[in-house]
Amino acid sequence: MSISSLNAAKQTFAFSAGVVMTWFDTGLAWNKTDYDDIELVTISEKFVWIPLVVVPNGIDSIVPISIQSPELSSDGRAVLVITDSFKTSCQIDITLYPFDQQQCSILFAPANDLNLVVDITGSIITGLPTFFIENSEWELVDILAKTVDAQMKQISSLVSFEFFLKRKSMFYIVSIIFPMALLSLLNACVFLLPADSGEKMSYLISIFVSYAVFMNFVNDSIPKSGDVCRLSVYLTLILCQSCLAIITTMATLNVRNNGHLFQTKTDVQPEHDLVNTKSTERPSKVRRSDHVLFVVFLLLALMSLLVFCV
Repeated sequence: MSISSLNAAKQTFAFSAGVVMTWFDTGLAWNKTDYDDIELVTISEKFVWIPLVVVPNGIDSIVPISIQSPELSSDGRAVLVITDSFKTSCQIDITLYPFDQQQCSILFAPANDLNLVVDITGSIITGLPTFFIENSEWELVDILAKTVDAQMKQISSLVSFEFFLKRKSMFYIVSIIFPMALLSLLNACVFLLPADSGEKMSYLISIFVSYAVFMNFVNDSIPKSGDVCRLSVYLTLILCQSCLAIITTMATLNVRNNGHLFQTKTDVQPEHDLVNTKSTERPSKVRRSDHVLFVVFLLLALMSLLVFCV
């Protein structure tokens, strides 16, 4: 058994598995003492009646193709193993991506007048075979087996196997969320640069370009769906922070340069003490405002991470 894929855009769930069907047919029973104590025989499905089941929520095919020859017991008990690669429809919600959990199911319905039931109801995760192959993106949390009342005249009951899957998010944390969080913190560090260095705008533009380049990689990993995921909201927030940092820096530099220009035009032959007072007060106010903006943008960068916690 293995999980092949879970496609959010096509809303499909693909996996390979085996299903064991058991039924009793008194017409197939025999007295084992009359036949050299033979208790089990295997007969081709062409020579015995076998129940036909369909998969109502199947995509490519609703009839299992790989059906092995049934095994018959002397008491009339027949066992049939169906192994196939199933592809079913699944309603996928990517709102919490990449920390989402999905629930997909496969339904079995009788094609004739039969009543399907499961031997074990509830969790069957402990009954997985040792050769189960894990998926690199999804973790199989649990499998629930149950009988569902179909509430139809032609079909009395359905058998449902529900798969609970959890996305392995460590890859997305290391390769997407952590680098983007560092870039958002670097936006706040622009207010620690002295204005006289002339590197503030080039510093912010470099970060903004890094966002644009990194977004091309991120867009390929986000599932294509009509729903908006938390990761998309987070990327939008930090992109807005970058734009806001550029606008704020432009405004502060403009106010600072206009203040210097105004002082140059109006302060004609100032007194020496007054010049010293103004020259010491203005840099202190600029540094104070830069420190306040640094704290504000640092808090914005940290608060953006709360998107994944809501």
